[in-house]
Amino acid sequence: MAEYDIGEAFRRIEDELISSMQRNLSHHINLEEEEGISYTMWQVEQLAALQRYQQENAKEFPKRFEEINTELETVLRDMHEAGGFEQEEEILNAIKKGFVPRSDGETMQATFFGKNSRKLAALINSTRNDMERAETAVLRLVNDQYRKIIYNAQVYYNTGAGTLSQCVDMASHDFLAAGINCVEYKNGARVGIDSYAEMALRTASTRAYLQGEAEMRDGWGINTVKVMARGNACHKCMQWVGRVYYDDVWSEVPPPPAEKRKYPLLSEAIEGGLYHPNCKDTHSTYFEGLEDEPQKPTQKDADKAAETYNAEQKKRYARRQARKYER
Repeated sequence: MAEYDIGEAFRRIEDELISSMQRNLSHHINLEEEEGISYTMWQVEQLAALQRYQQENAKEFPKRFEEINTELETVLRDMHEAGGFEQEEEILNAIKKGFVPRSDGETMQATFFGKNSRKLAALINSTRNDMERAETAVLRLVNDQYRKIIYNAQVYYNTGAGTLSQCVDMASHDFLAAGINCVEYKNGARVGIDSYAEMALRTASTRAYLQGEAEMRDGWGINTVKVMARGNACHKCMQWVGRVYYDDVWSEVPPPPAEKRKYPLLSEAIEGGLYHPNCKDTHSTYFEGLEDEPQKPTQKDADKAAETYNAEQKKRYARRQARKYER
């Protein structure tokens, strides 16, 4: 959806943080071996190195994070604009084919470029705030892990588990295998900053695009949308696709009174799970009277969606395993 690879940007930062930690740890291990310093001296040196590590991270990485967040804002604005302009073309083509909108479109530009810009600003601010919290958690986690490795290495070393270098390897193993999994969801699952960033950008980009579409539709008095059953529809949302809805989420054109509605509200589908984080489904304008209602997915479609989902999960697992062993 967005060409900007935010996940890769955070993967590079993760690698740099881990490499820096390894350099700090190995430097004093070499001193211990070469100069015969005691473990207590090594531990004191490591705690001092931890302070330098914290200071260097606090100085270097906020600049990198700000660059990422600025690029993220640009992506969202571009997606919002693309949604509006592509929707305008779609509406004009429908009018050529005989569709009669409820509005003549005279308010379209004022609506798109002014009235609802606060919605986009709110989405950008919300996304930036989420990312900034995750970025703060990254630095906090690596600092805590550094301290934990020092303590665990001491425990292993005091029990005679091996050389200092071996003990540090043992103490570092779990952290290096997991990576910087600093984001915890409500269900207790922890994910890496790269996976979280990809999910956040994908979700926010979809919303920015749909918001741009809705604002353009508002100028023509249109609020009906269709969620199509694509070839790779999200298996979690099959019950909501292949249907027409009144958009009461992004659109400001009110739906008819309940007793006169032909279609359900989009908000009801979203409350039921449509457009969950990482969802790939989307909707487009439904031109009532010009086109037939979309077909609901069959069991064959549902089976294909589940098969596609399982294949994607296997690919993601393979990538996570590859990065785990790289670390």
